[in-house]
Amino acid sequence: MKGKKLAKSSQIVDRLNQALKLEYSTIIHIPRIASIITDEKTREMALILGNASIKHADIVARAISTLGGSPEWAFELAPVGKDIVEIFQEQLDKEKLALQLHQDSASLIQDRNLRLKFDQLARDHEWHIQIINNILEKLR
Repeated sequence: MKGKKLAKSSQIVDRLNQALKLEYSTIIHIPRIASIITDEKTREMALILGNASIKHADIVARAISTLGGSPEWAFELAPVGKDIVEIFQEQLDKEKLALQLHQDSASLIQDRNLRLKFDQLARDHEWHIQIINNILEKLR
């Protein structure tokens, strides 16, 4: 039974590390990306996404540690040569994957408080998807 619990915990940690890498993939680039958006409201929406990703990364990293894992950080290179619509389309795909990972993690986590955190993260990503769709609509 204990081996099964460890395997499940390892499976959750793997998912969470994948989600952590998604959160961190473009965090450091958001201010630069936002600076090229001319519409102030759209720029603010982009900055909100960046700030939310920082908070999410912290929650996910703490959860990984709580579950006995080690957080794995990763950054992507600056999106040089890509247009702003392409950048946000890629971010939309990342948000959708993060949503799925958080939903999957919430369904596997037995600790009620931790599960509630991941349910909230999933709802946040649903909201982020809406924001990015709004950003894409304004940029197109």
